Amino acid sequence: MKSINKIFIATAVAASMGLGACTDDLNQMPTDPSTITASDFSKDPEGYMNRVLADVYLQFATYGANGDTPVKDFDGGMAAFQRAMFIAEEIPTDEACWLWDPDKYGNLNYGLVTSDVSAVLGFYSRLMINITLCNDFIQTVESNAFGLNDAQKAMAQDYVRQCKILRAGCYFYYINFFGDVPYADETTPIGATPAQLPRAEVFNLVTADLEKVVAEFEPNQKPHYGFVGLDVAESILVKFYLNAEVFTGTPMYDKCYAHAKNVIDRLGHGGHQDSGLADYYIQLFSANNKQYAIGGANAVNEIIWTIPQDRVELTSYSGAAFLLSGWVGTNGVSTTVKAPVREDYDSQEAFDKAKEEYNKVANDPEKSWTCNSDYTFNGVEYAFDPKEKAHIAMNWYNINDGWKCMVARESFVKKFEWTDPDMSVTKDTRVALWRTSKDGFTSSNPNLSGSGWGANGYLAPKFTNFAIDANGEIDNLLSPPASDKQACGDYGVIRLAEIYLSAAEAIMQGGGGSQAEALKYVNFIRTRAGVDPFTTLTIDNLRDERCRELYQECTRRTDLIRYNQWCYGYTWEWKGGSELGRDLPEYTKLYPYPSNIITASGYKQNPGY
Repeated sequence: MKSINKIFIATAVAASMGLGACTDDLNQMPTDPSTITASDFSKDPEGYMNRVLADVYLQFATYGANGDTPVKDFDGGMAAFQRAMFIAEEIPTDEACWLWDPDKYGNLNYGLVTSDVSAVLGFYSRLMINITLCNDFIQTVESNAFGLNDAQKAMAQDYVRQCKILRAGCYFYYINFFGDVPYADETTPIGATPAQLPRAEVFNLVTADLEKVVAEFEPNQKPHYGFVGLDVAESILVKFYLNAEVFTGTPMYDKCYAHAKNVIDRLGHGGHQDSGLADYYIQLFSANNKQYAIGGANAVNEIIWTIPQDRVELTSYSGAAFLLSGWVGTNGVSTTVKAPVREDYDSQEAFDKAKEEYNKVANDPEKSWTCNSDYTFNGVEYAFDPKEKAHIAMNWYNINDGWKCMVARESFVKKFEWTDPDMSVTKDTRVALWRTSKDGFTSSNPNLSGSGWGANGYLAPKFTNFAIDANGEIDNLLSPPASDKQACGDYGVIRLAEIYLSAAEAIMQGGGGSQAEALKYVNFIRTRAGVDPFTTLTIDNLRDERCRELYQECTRRTDLIRYNQWCYGYTWEWKGGSELGRDLPEYTKLYPYPSNIITASGYKQNPGY
């Protein structure tokens, strides 16, 4: 390791992945001028090691030194880990679409991209950067460049395990999106060009390494809040083995079930029906959701792998901020102008003046609507502009930054169990924060353009910037988070609910367990959502339940491919570029390598591109 700054370790990052000629495109140089070098380690070996590990974790939470992008001339928000994975996993599917920036996103909305789409460079680069940083840290520890004593070396080995877990998480997405990928680990010399290995071979290397990591943990060993440990390691293995047939041609549902059962046995206690799930869905997507993460303040740890997103200390237009601001905005809503009441004023004169001002508004045809009370939220009354069909206010989410960038697709909306033909009423609490036909939004998607916002899809936010109490209600007794531009909820990369659903699928595919067990797991999730439990479980209703529970959690494209529904057999609005949807070519199951990566490295481009 040649250079570290207090925010971002960076030199030789591109070179260590065999991209030395590409360092101008993937500019990794530190943007903070206060750098440190290896010669400084002797001053405080343990302290510097902790700082470097924090830098590794930082690259999963934000996007670069002081909030800058690590990819030259690139949108920093798009290069953040969660947002980059969302772009790849959700935007091309039936769940969501992006209404702006066709120059950056190309035809991602249609499931069709080319190798020059900058969004693809964003998620490719983010994975490459994070893998390299993990390798860099492991190499530094194993060469003892920090100069650690024997007691500190034991701590360092736990840190090495954490970096191997984080690296494995990145490799899951890497082979998922790109198939055959360059593989580098801590044995790859800086500057060497790693071979582009077959997808199945990388799968075997990563899972074997992660299995060794799992075996090194003590039973029930829990990490501190915000760090990864045994449960994250096994949960990542669950994701690998659930998709093993896609990645290798060989199903491995038995291994998927075995690791899922281990996680469930450790975490599946307390909370909703003693399942280990939080009592209320909204608690997991609130400003104070970190209490439900492993190491958090609550005994229920549904959020297994969390990315902390403190509003002040970890600014990032990713995670909760992205998944809230990206959906919402303010449209046709005002707080109600109330008629003055005499007892609220110290004098008759002050009251008369206030009444005069109120009457001016009430008698103004352009403003009189603000005197109506059309909706009450959290004790505040709101009025709706009759000239606007669709109504939403950012106050309802405790945020001041709305982008109006995303809408849901109608095929996804229809998967929920609505009790009215207008799809505005349901018992399912997972849509509690949505804006639907009751708010004037239309479920259909006649276009995927920002100019049609309000009449081309429901808004489907699942995060709120309010704190939520033990009863699933807004907690006004806590000091509320400031409603500025940065929402402050954590992003849960993997939740116990996903592990329950994966275990159920593994059982249904013959991986072990019993049908009764699978049904119980899925019904934990359904009853928590407020909908009726299933009486029988099939692959079809399990597939749709997974969609309803895990929407926007970066699983959808992977699931559709595993279910053989990505290319054909199921269509959604604008799939393949057609309003009614059409089949996608087989080659779209993989993304293209970015063109500048191919030019610089000589790696083989994926078929069809």
